[in-house]
Amino acid sequence: MNSFDYESLKSNLRSYLESHNINTSKMFNCINPNHRDINASMKYYDDNKVYCFGCGECYNLFDAICAIENVGPKEAFNRALQYFCHGQKITPRQIKKIVEEDKIEKENKDYNKAYNYWHKKLKGNKQAKEYLRTRKISDKTIDKFNLGYNEFDFIAGGLKAIVIPITNSSYTARNISNEGNVRYYKSKGSHTDIFNKKALVNNIPFCFICEGEFDCLSFETVNANSIALGSTCNIEKFKNIEKNKNKVYILALDNDEAGEKANLELKEYFRDNHIKFLDFDNLGFKDPNQALVQEEDNFRNSINQIIDRINRKIKQDEMM
Repeated sequence: MNSFDYESLKSNLRSYLESHNINTSKMFNCINPNHRDINASMKYYDDNKVYCFGCGECYNLFDAICAIENVGPKEAFNRALQYFCHGQKITPRQIKKIVEEDKIEKENKDYNKAYNYWHKKLKGNKQAKEYLRTRKISDKTIDKFNLGYNEFDFIAGGLKAIVIPITNSSYTARNISNEGNVRYYKSKGSHTDIFNKKALVNNIPFCFICEGEFDCLSFETVNANSIALGSTCNIEKFKNIEKNKNKVYILALDNDEAGEKANLELKEYFRDNHIKFLDFDNLGFKDPNQALVQEEDNFRNSINQIIDRINRKIKQDEMM
């Protein structure tokens, strides 16, 4: 080869794995050094990547060299050139482009294959289904948000968890086991992303705003359009994100100090931007999910009353 081809170089992943006695025609043990995999959870795909359905990692050729040979990204790239690009000339400009493309690829990690696999696992796991039943999350909501189940086994600790996809590249995992001391695991990026962002721009005239993903799932279970901030620290992100400013936003943040502070900040933002808003006090409970679990009928009726109130106001405005 006389000219460098980045995609051709990455296409050598299968050859590299096979050279390390890994049979890519079937599932094999994950190569992530932080994952104690005893169940052969990793699979090679024809997009020249490997995906682990145990820990969620996705590796290309350079990532695989880093993991197997315990080297950094720069050395992994140099070794890939040594293994597969004999005599090939690469300019500094090409190297810079490769570094940029590899960085973008890592930032846009795609967990969709894992999400679908974990969703199928949830369907067959009694403990996971029972946990969601006790949280009063409907089967329709489980399917709508592609909720899954997985047993993570990291060096730092393991957890049996409900997996909630936040975006294609980030998720939250809620431990449902009494074993271990890890309650939540959040993949990179999930701390700073808003759950169910499309609720901000769809045609539904209202949107409930809550903190946790299970709170959002609770509203969706009773057919109420909703988002979860993920954290009260994401208020600035909410302010700057694309949204329909003609919607009515219903504040249903946690009834604690952080939630009350966030509530006041959002009200100020709505007033300054002439956006309609209402309050919902979660029936006096700490959060919406607790209200749904403890007083489901009252929760549903209260939500329906708010929605009816909004719809009546819309009809009145249309008649004027």
